[in-house]
Amino acid sequence: MGIVSRGMFNNQRILSLLGLLVWGVVSFLYLPDTYQAFSFLFLIPWVWKDGLPSMRWAVPLLFLFVMLEHLFPQPNPSLDSLLVTMLPGLVALGFVAWLRERDRRSQKELEDSLRFMHLLEEGSLNISTANDPLELTESAMTSLHNLNIAPHLAFVRFREGKPVVVSARGALERYRGRHLPQQKLSTHASLTDTFVVGNYLEGIPESAGWSTAAVPVSARQKRPLGVVILAREGNKPFQSKEKAMANSLARVMGAQLGQMEALKYLEDAYDGTLRALGLALEFRDHETQGHTKRVVAWADQLAQDMGLDASMRKYLRWGAYLHDIGKLSISDQILLKPDKLDEDEWEIMKSHVVMGWEMLSRVPFLPQETLEVVRYHHESWDGSGYPDGLKGQDIPILARIFAVVDTFDALYSPRPYKRAWKPAEIIEELQRLKGKKLDPKLVDTFIKRITSPSGQVAMEAANPSKASVKASGRPTA
Repeated sequence: MGIVSRGMFNNQRILSLLGLLVWGVVSFLYLPDTYQAFSFLFLIPWVWKDGLPSMRWAVPLLFLFVMLEHLFPQPNPSLDSLLVTMLPGLVALGFVAWLRERDRRSQKELEDSLRFMHLLEEGSLNISTANDPLELTESAMTSLHNLNIAPHLAFVRFREGKPVVVSARGALERYRGRHLPQQKLSTHASLTDTFVVGNYLEGIPESAGWSTAAVPVSARQKRPLGVVILAREGNKPFQSKEKAMANSLARVMGAQLGQMEALKYLEDAYDGTLRALGLALEFRDHETQGHTKRVVAWADQLAQDMGLDASMRKYLRWGAYLHDIGKLSISDQILLKPDKLDEDEWEIMKSHVVMGWEMLSRVPFLPQETLEVVRYHHESWDGSGYPDGLKGQDIPILARIFAVVDTFDALYSPRPYKRAWKPAEIIEELQRLKGKKLDPKLVDTFIKRITSPSGQVAMEAANPSKASVKASGRPTA
């Protein structure tokens, strides 16, 4: 009844019924009985529209029509006559219905292929534009889930030799961020021919009776990164077409993830090298221990408060590590002189920012933003700084941020020639320097930061008054 209510009276069926009725009247009044065999022609549009489902109504209708033709005006329902009249029509309608179903299947396969291609293209684009490994992994799993290949998904990686679910969908979602119950797997397992995906799911109660498949995720040179588990209820093995689609996304995922991790490893190496260089500069300049670590931390906090993105904060961090590298060009007689510098010595001391900028300009991976921190961190808001006498907004933002935190740490830290200032004294001094040496907006934002509960906790944790002070010296540029 549902089929009848949804489609029995649409235009196509109404025209077929009207045509059949008119043909019946015409053939009854004017044509010989043999013409009754052509009655099926009027049902072909109906059958072509609905395919095989229409046969449940077309066949009885054709049979009823032929029976009426044989019963009126004089009953002559012989079996041979009925067969000759109905059989060609039934065969023709069946053939049309079969052709229609084949056409529909082909059309559906084409539509499914186009949909899968669109989803694969969209998924690949989302994966390739991800900003970090977590976003990349989630994009890949979402794209794979949208393919409707399997309701239960998990991306498994090895951490300290144990399989950990990094991302998941469906019933495996509850294992996200957790070790899987099976702990006897190795990192090599995900790529071996003898690997059985059931090993991963061993100990997961709901996996009993599941159909599963494993798709390895590898970087270039087949370096294993993990494995994607596909699972669905019942005995429904995954077909080669389904595995191929999952594997297409897994290849894009592996290539991007491998490249991203390689870049992260390289950036960490850069970061570690620059941090070590900054610490070495502390020793030569007789800075208070921890100066570099503190100014980097405070600079990053202030940069976050100002809404700078991760890349800019990284460039600021590198600039903080290297801000005084130009002092390598200053002789110890001037750099470590305990007395006040004369005018010529002071000019030499001030040259360290330009020397540092020139040295670092030859390092290909350092961005312009980092070089600007090194060159301009002694510029003043009112234009009285050096080396170029920049003023206000003309001073690059990262250099202005670093100037605030560097000034703060110089006041907050005990030095051989001075005590550590108290917080109230520091805030008063920062207020005095606001609009002169320092950017007023940055000063206000930084004071708000250090006077907040979290800022006070951070100041206490990084209290340099407990840090040992190296050999005596004097204030330096």
